Amino acid sequence: MDKKQNNKIPYTGLGLVFGTAIGVVIALAINRPIYWAGIGTGLGLVLGAIIDTLKKKNQNT
Repeated sequence: MDKKQNNKIPYTGLGLVFGTAIGVVIALAINRPIYWAGIGTGLGLVLGAIIDTLKKKNQNT
């Protein structure tokens, strides 16, 4: 198995988890409805996917 393959971090998954957590914390901190957790989830997913794409592009060049 290739050593680079083992070191690949799934930024999409990390963005999903951390985006949800940050959204929940913000919702609780500013006393807003919990749908802010959904907004955080969406933003984390998008940002994680962008980072994954950029990393993949940099590895191929």
